[in-house]
Parts: sequence; structure tokens; C-alpha cells
Amino acid sequence: MSVKSVERGLLVVASLLASTQSFAAPPAGATVNPRVLGTRAIVACDAVEKSCGVASISFPAGISGLVPYGRPDVAVATMFYPSVDDAEAVIARTDAGDTAQTAVDYVFTVDPYADYRQLAAVKLNANGTITVGQKTGAQNAPERCAVKGATFVVQANNQTSPLICDAMALGFKNAKGSLPQRLLASLKLGARVGRDRNGERSGVIRVWTSENESTFYTKVLADAVVHNSRTALHDLDVEMNRYQAGIAAPYASDLIPLDAATAKTVKTALSKTGHYTGVVDGTWNDAAEQALSDFNWSNLFFLKPTVVVGGQRKIDGPLVNFLRDADPKALIPGGE
Repeated sequence: MSVKSVERGLLVVASLLASTQSFAAPPAGATVNPRVLGTRAIVACDAVEKSCGVASISFPAGISGLVPYGRPDVAVATMFYPSVDDAEAVIARTDAGDTAQTAVDYVFTVDPYADYRQLAAVKLNANGTITVGQKTGAQNAPERCAVKGATFVVQANNQTSPLICDAMALGFKNAKGSLPQRLLASLKLGARVGRDRNGERSGVIRVWTSENESTFYTKVLADAVVHNSRTALHDLDVEMNRYQAGIAAPYASDLIPLDAATAKTVKTALSKTGHYTGVVDGTWNDAAEQALSDFNWSNLFFLKPTVVVGGQRKIDGPLVNFLRDADPKALIPGGE
């Protein structure tokens, strides 16, 4: 990929920084409002799942079209002054054999506005190894941070605390479940220590995979998008579980024990949709299983019955979360 190709379109996202914050100004020709800039994100790949993805939360609507870029073997987050050209250039370099860090470093040498970028990339190689890369421009927003792990990168700018990256990294490393669930856990733990200075009103979690039953139909394992919400992180949680439960094939790593509390949650939801008419309590029986099966056939693309693993009955975690949060009127009711 030529330098000219990399530079194509960069002026579209360059602007004069007219805010009162102490940022240096890129070249004239302003079209972007710098007051709303500020984002936190995690980029990661999973060699077992053969998937890569990005989770990000910020203020402005449209973050889903600005920050995440990728496919099943590579994911990129471009931030502060995002650039699709930079993302494509990084992917092209990794395809040519560069590590993620070498690719990011190269792009920074040819991007005339590199000082205003924050770029993270994670590459899953065919042999199962993973490389990570990250770089933050010198003129980026204050309270910026970045953390690189073996399989992930966390980066943030214009935050209320620089500790947010460490918290997000810890949240990802300690989380269990599929890659989308761990990315969500990272965003949640980060929210405990800080946030975007403008507030967090929009977010996205997007994961691509090459090895899942759903790849016959789509390589998008998870796709959750929220715009202009005062409860963006909560809504992102709801949307992601809705997608995973409704469209994606299940992962064994997302199975959770069907304990009394979970059984009652599922029965309550199935009762509201009209699929279950029995006693709503913490037991699980044939009637409850049949109700769950009927709900599956009415509303889900991939069937998700309970399963017995090691003598313990389990159920898909995203499905439980989806049932817990779903609007019954938005689902096909029982008996139809």
C-alpha cells in the first residue's frame, strides 16, 4: 500500500482544535468538532475461538462507524482523530507479514496527522500466535493511557482518570466466557474508575469469527451498537446479549449453571412471553424445558436448550441475560 493511498482521506477527519482545551491544532480546513472527542476501547483476539473484536464507548453518536475495523484474524481501533486509511494500512501490513506493532509504527511514520491519532491493533496469525500493537500521538488528549497484554490492547483518551486502562485490562483478564462477553466485562470494570469527560452516550461491541457454526451465515459473532443514550453501557450490554442469543451460535464458555436463581429468572421471562404456564420458582422440570424449547423455535436463529455437563445442567449465559432484559411484546409469544 502506497503512502499516497494511506494519506487518502486523512484531511476529512483533520480539523482546527477550536476548543478551550490545551490541544495543538492540526492543519486548517476544519470539519470535525474536537469538543466531542474522547474514547476508551479494548481490542482483542482469541486463538481458540478464532475471533477478533473491538469494544468501545464514548460520547458522540456514530462511534460504531469510526472506531472498530476488522475481520476474524485482525482488529483495529482508530481513535481521537479516527482514520479508516490507517486501519486499512495496518491490516495490509500485517497481511504482508508485519507484527501488529511494526504495522502500527509504520503507519505512524507515513500519516501526516499521526500526532492526533491513537491506534491499537491485534493480529491473530494462522499458526495461532497473536501480536499486539499500540501508539498514541504526542498531541492526543490529556488523561490518555494504553495497556498492552498478550492478546489485547486497551487505550483511552480524554478520560476522567488515566487509571481507566489498567482497570479495563484487569476486567478483560479476569473475565470468563466468549470474547464478546470478556470485552463487555472490560468496559464495565473501566466504568468503575472513570469515563469519557463528555459522558458516555454511545458505544459499540463488534466481534468477527472464522470458526463458529454461525460463520456459514455471517462472520460477525457479536454486533451491538448504542447511540445517544444516558445509559449507554447498560444498553450496550442488553444489545450484545440480544445479538448473541438471537443470532450467534452458542459457545461452551458461555454456559452457566442452571441454579435456582437462574431457573426462576428464565421461568419468569417465559411466563411473560406466554411460553410457560407453570409455577414460577427455582426448580427446573420438563415443562420448563419444553417452554424454553418453544421459545427457541419461536425467536432464536440457533437453538439453545439446556445441556448437562459433568452431571450439572447448564444454560447459555447470553440467552439468560437476553430473557431477563427483553421486552416481551417485542418477541413472538407462546402459542403462535
